[in-house]
Amino acid sequence: MTYLAAAAIVAAGVGSVAYALNATHGDSKPREQATNPSGSPSAAAAAAGCPVKPSQPAWAPPLHKGDAAAFVDDITLRDCTQVGTNQTVVKIWRIRNTGALYWRGYSLRRLGLPQKPDDCRTKNRVPINTTRPGDKVDIRVEITTPKKPGFCIARFKMLDSAGRVAFSGNRPVNFQLIVRDS
Repeated sequence: MTYLAAAAIVAAGVGSVAYALNATHGDSKPREQATNPSGSPSAAAAAAGCPVKPSQPAWAPPLHKGDAAAFVDDITLRDCTQVGTNQTVVKIWRIRNTGALYWRGYSLRRLGLPQKPDDCRTKNRVPINTTRPGDKVDIRVEITTPKKPGFCIARFKMLDSAGRVAFSGNRPVNFQLIVRDS
């Protein structure tokens, strides 16, 4: 039994692959997991169950006919990035407006409110710059990490200018961080 546990730990440290979400269809694509300086995935990430695989909501049409979005990339803080306690860091997602409508007054709303003291803290609503059809937009949120080490995940859904969920059938964008003593 000990041999099997050791083999599982070694296998987890050799070549884990995380995923990125396509916000339009919930597809996934491979992405390298956060690594330690030796180049292998950190034991803390494996122990924390990182990354958490978000559930896919039931398919639903966009709120506005002709509206569509696609996740492009995590610009900063890829899943399982290690950060210190009680720090402020910046997460940036890149999203493409793949629809035919301008995004004016759109924002991201954090799910799972209210935030708890041991959560990574963010604004509840994050503005999105006006985005023309076909253009990409970088969405930036400041994150304050908790005072104690642990794992935090936060998920956000896109809202239209009236505060309604624009893409109820899309996976939320999220961040997943491993918080370590500073």
